Amino acid sequence: MIDSITAEQIFDAAIRIQVCQEKSLEVDFFPDRVRVPLPPKRVLAQSCSVPMSKMTAILSEMEQNQLIGTEQRWGMWATSPGNLIIADCLARKYRKEAEAVLGPVVLKTLLKRLSQF
Repeated sequence: MIDSITAEQIFDAAIRIQVCQEKSLEVDFFPDRVRVPLPPKRVLAQSCSVPMSKMTAILSEMEQNQLIGTEQRWGMWATSPGNLIIADCLARKYRKEAEAVLGPVVLKTLLKRLSQF
């Protein structure tokens, strides 16, 4: 990754923003996949204390490595490999906060689905 900012740090920032600050977590369920939308690039850049140009390069690299997907009007989301990182982050670092937002049953179900695909 570029200058010591890793994909794991980006996903951590995304989860921290959503679960800890916004007290919500948007998840799109499909029969064959789960999408976890990510905050806007500028919000991630601010949270990670990096310039927009650097965040753009990092996210581009993450997309090339198939950790995130993007669509012009839809935004960014974690792909299946990215979901594994998000599941680990939720389970190990933000479990208490995620349970407060989602409830323990929904969190358990989400972690299972994130790890399936």
